[in-house]
Formats: sequence, structure tokens, C-alpha cells
Amino acid sequence: MKLVGKNAIMSQVVDGEVTGREMFGHAIAGFGQNLIFGLWSSYMLVFYTDIFGISAGAASIIMLLTRVWDGVNDPMMGTIADHTRTKWGRYRPWLLFMAPVIVVFLVLNFSTPDLSPALKVAYAGVTYVMMSMAFTAVDVPYWTMPAAMSSDVPKRSRIISLSRMTTTLASTVLGVMAIPLISVLGQGDKAKGYMLTALTVGILGAVFYIIGFANIREHVQPVPNQKITLRSSVKAIVQNKPLLLLLSCGLIGNIATMLKQGMVIYYVKDCIGSESLIPIFSLLFLPGMVVGLMIAPAFAKRFDSKSVFIGAKVFGITVDVIFFFVGFGNVPLAMVLYALTSVPLGMSTVVSSTMLTNTIEYAEWKFGSRQEGLISSTQTLSAKIGMALSAGVIGIVLETANYVPNQVTSETQNMIHGAFTLFAAVLGVVSVVPMLFNRFTDKEHKKIVMELEERRRQAET
Repeated sequence: MKLVGKNAIMSQVVDGEVTGREMFGHAIAGFGQNLIFGLWSSYMLVFYTDIFGISAGAASIIMLLTRVWDGVNDPMMGTIADHTRTKWGRYRPWLLFMAPVIVVFLVLNFSTPDLSPALKVAYAGVTYVMMSMAFTAVDVPYWTMPAAMSSDVPKRSRIISLSRMTTTLASTVLGVMAIPLISVLGQGDKAKGYMLTALTVGILGAVFYIIGFANIREHVQPVPNQKITLRSSVKAIVQNKPLLLLLSCGLIGNIATMLKQGMVIYYVKDCIGSESLIPIFSLLFLPGMVVGLMIAPAFAKRFDSKSVFIGAKVFGITVDVIFFFVGFGNVPLAMVLYALTSVPLGMSTVVSSTMLTNTIEYAEWKFGSRQEGLISSTQTLSAKIGMALSAGVIGIVLETANYVPNQVTSETQNMIHGAFTLFAAVLGVVSVVPMLFNRFTDKEHKKIVMELEERRRQAET
């Protein structure tokens, strides 16, 4: 690998210990973030098709085109965050700034104005794009903060692991409470129920943002007088081979993950045949995910992160294949298999997030420029592209199966089950391929961090 010179200036690191309070702050903000994201990502499509009256095809196009815009918006937000300078830091203030904005757009997304079919599509498109931009303005800085809180990889792993646990818990809580909350608040009017649920979830999420803001501290400071140019930004992404390989793995994996999350409502009510079991299925996802998140740091400490990632994916693929052949007739067995699919997801989530954060040091080492926000924005972009593409797949599945709300057929059931299990397994296989070409191991990252420390010492003398 090419070096940038021994006198290159690296970022200045404050040697303060990341406290438990700071980790709690990051984790609790993530809880709020995923309450909002869980409602928006998992219920938006079914709201469009079953409540607002937009076709699955039109809704999928809206989501796909929004992800195209995110290809510009997410890196742009990362660059804006990198340039932010306040007394509170670079990334932390965005939790405070955007809290009320997200509440407004979440409610608008789940509102049902009386419009013509064409104007409904237009309204959905505009409000969905605005919500996506507001969410990005929090999500990119949020997932950049672990790199700004500490330069120590084990500490980063603990921050990410704890925060992933709370984000998973938030998704599960949302999955359990959403349908009952919609029913209680709507009192028979589902449109009203969705809107009031969005308001409730949005306010709760904003409160957790503010609690997180009050407790988080940024210890890793930017390179003094660093000039971030378009050229340096492009290099940090397009010439960062480890990052590109991780993004390829993450994008394909996100499609599979969001496919399951987006289809679980359809799967339970149309294949299992009981809408009342939706909260239970959502709750089933939590134990395995938490187990995966908890054991990932221990596995990564003993084995290289790359090996842990591949091993977790192989396990998940195996479970999905078994799930496909078992079918959905045996409900208890379907529940067990669905719960098992979350264990490898938890493991791969932690190690892949840590590996992606490590590419920040790789870019600094190779190009002499530290751009945490820009690089971290690629992770959030990958997640949102995966959400859109999975929504597109769901839309295609439902259109192909001639899906009609509340009129399930065996053709619809088989299509949903196949996408929910076997197609997810195929995506898992494909997601492993880029990782096989990744040579940036934990050992290589450790060497780079040591060299960056040496450069800093030489620059100070």
C-alpha cells in the first residue's frame, strides 16, 4: 500500500476515557432513532398500499427514486457534518438541531389528505423525500460519532455493540407496540391511528435524541487546518478499496434484512394467517439479535472480523434454506426459525460496522485526510438503498402474485414465503463474495494506527 509521507499530520486524539455515561448517551439516542426508523421503514409501504391507497408499484418507485437522491444527499450530509464547528462538537449537535424537524415530517408521511390518485402519489413522493433528508441529517452524524468518541478499536466496538443492542430493542419495541397503538389511537379509524402513532413515536424519538445530546462527548478532534476538497473527498471513497468491498457486502446484506423486516407484516397476516401474531413475531427477533450483538465482540477478539462476518453469514444462509423447506404450516417451528435468523444478523452488524469505521484510519493513512462523516455516510446510504431495493422486491413480489389487501391466495402465500426465506438466503451468499477479496484485516488496521501515532509524534517535534 502507498504511504502519504512520514510527516503527514494525523487527527489529534484527546486521551480522555470514554465514560459509561457517554456510551449510554449514544445508545439512548440510537433507541430514539430506531423507534422512528422502525415505523418509517417497516410500515410505510403497507400504509401506502392499504391505507393511503397507492399501488405497491408506485410506492416502490417513490422509494427507489428517493434512494437515487440519497446517493447525493448522504455524502453531502457527511461533508456538512465534517465541516460543522460548534462548542458541542461536529456531529453531536445534529441530534439537537433535527429533533423537531423529524417529528414534523414523520407525521406528514403518515397523513392521509383527501387528494386525487395522481396528487396522492405526488404528496407521498415529496413528503417521503423530505423525511429521508431529515433522517439523514441525524443518522449520518449519529453513526459517525463512535469514530469521534474514541480512536481505540475495542472501545469503538463496545460503543457500536451497545448502540446496536438499543437500536435492535427499539425496532422490537416498535414492532410489538405499533399495531396495538394504531388500534388504540385510531379507535377503528386506521388512518387516524397511523397518524397519531407517528406523532407519538416521533416525540418519543426526539426526547431520546436530546437525552443523547446531553451525554455524548467527542474526544477525537479533526486534523488542524485540514482542507477538505472535492478531490480528497472522492479519493476517500472511490480509492478506498476496503470501504468499497464492505459497502458491497453491506448493501446486499441490507436488502435481505430490510426484505424480511418489510415483509414480516405480510408474511404473518397472509401466510401464518393471524395479524394478531405480528407483535409476537417482532418480539421473537430480539433475543437472537441481542445474543448476536453480545457475542460478536468476543468472537472478533479471538478471530479476525472478516472470519466472524463470513461465519455468521453462512449460519444465516443455512437457517433460511431450512426455513424455506419447512414452510409456514407449522407455526411454532416457523417462529423458532425466524428467531434464529437474527443471531447471525446481530454478529455481522457489529463486525461490519467496526470494520467500516476502521476504514477511516485507512483513508487517513493513505490519503492524509480524515473525513469521518463522509465515510460514515456511505454506511447510512447503503442501508437506505437496501431499504428501497427491498421495497422494490416486495412490490414486484406482490404485483406478480396479484396481491389484493385482505384477499390472500395460495399463489400470494408461496411468493411471499419464497422471498422471505430462499431469496434472502441467495442474497446472503452473494453478500459474502466481496468479503473474500478484502485484505484489510484487524491486524493491518492495528499497524496503520501505530504508524499514524508515530506520524503525530514526529509532527509535534
